[in-house]
Amino acid sequence: MKTIAKPIEMISWTEEDGRIHPVKFKITTHEGERQVYRVLQIYTTELDRVAGNKVYRFTCEIAINAMIKLCEIRYDLDSCRWVLFKI
Repeated sequence: MKTIAKPIEMISWTEEDGRIHPVKFKITTHEGERQVYRVLQIYTTELDRVAGNKVYRFTCEIAINAMIKLCEIRYDLDSCRWVLFKI
């Protein structure tokens, strides 16, 4: 996977116990276009510490141009920001 670390807009849902489930996200391309990708499957969810901040790491499957790709999406609990970290 290639590291890109771009901020994204995410739609997710949260269970009563606090578990987060990403559903789909929107990202701005190099040309300025907005692309929407649906999370097809979540393989792993891990709670990590990155630079002292608690971060959820999701390894997910998404469809890009009719091809299935793995990606890593991160959610920073302190700043409440989503990042498409690897694809």
